[in-house]
Amino acid sequence: MAAIIGFGLAAAALNWASENWAISMSTLILTILFSVYIQNRGFFGMIPVLLGGVAGYLISMVLAPELINFASLSQAAWLVPPHITFPTFSGPLVGTAVFSIAIMAIATIPESTAHLYQISLYVDRFAEERKQKRYELDKHIGFNLILDGIGDFINGLLGATAGTNYGENNSLMAITRNYSGPALMAAGAIAILLGFVGKLAALVQTVPFAVTGGLAIYLFGVIGMQGIALMQENKVNMFVPRNLAVGAVVMIVGIGGNIGFPGGFLPIPIFQSVFPSGLPAIATAAVLGILVNAIFLVFDPEGKKAPSRAARPAVARARRARGGA
Repeated sequence: MAAIIGFGLAAAALNWASENWAISMSTLILTILFSVYIQNRGFFGMIPVLLGGVAGYLISMVLAPELINFASLSQAAWLVPPHITFPTFSGPLVGTAVFSIAIMAIATIPESTAHLYQISLYVDRFAEERKQKRYELDKHIGFNLILDGIGDFINGLLGATAGTNYGENNSLMAITRNYSGPALMAAGAIAILLGFVGKLAALVQTVPFAVTGGLAIYLFGVIGMQGIALMQENKVNMFVPRNLAVGAVVMIVGIGGNIGFPGGFLPIPIFQSVFPSGLPAIATAAVLGILVNAIFLVFDPEGKKAPSRAARPAVARARRARGGA
């Protein structure tokens, strides 16, 4: 799941980059060089992607100034309060709307879970390098989903949609190796405050898609590579047919669906009243992967009786130790 979230966004990154390949490739290469050669070099070592974006923006001003439009910047106000709307429960389609949005919130669960496993792996490896105790953040997957649900509740209460986790943030932490909790909380608080600055929002909107595409190729790719790192770390045995089966289904449905169909929705006429555009590819891939793996748990291909509920955690640990899914 972690891999398909990153690789499934490949088409979006390349579409942005195609606005101007010279600018996007220059942005990509400079961002990679910044991230590799100034890592652990103080403050600038913490912002290689921002430096790459600024460099790409300056290159755009020279090579293709027509891609930058400052009209919205002059019209934007300095202070812009958030637009808050409270829910209403009237109208003939209110039940359909509530149910549809609730289902879409469930679609973010696989993404949130994959991202937590990703960051847990990298944080624990960083701790081991520094001879510190592993944090094992992946043990808190349940609490993470509870907090996601609370966040979605607050979003809906104030007129927003279900939230999602941005794997690009995981990529930034993996690139900069900055996993500081206080730094992340401070960055979140600063981002919220900057969201009130209309001029800044308008300035960001002047960034050409080519620059965004160059950055996205790197960041989306790192999300996918972290998924591969998870499989390596857990020693998933790709010579076992059951593991190949689960991985094949998840990869093809998730990546193919995200790239091959508009909006990443599979045109499958199931639950059409809830998903009129089709089933979301990544969530569908997660469900199919769970179902295929469940078949192997119930009907063990090694001919062993399915373990009792109490014994399942120990069995799962033993299977991971020998490379099972």
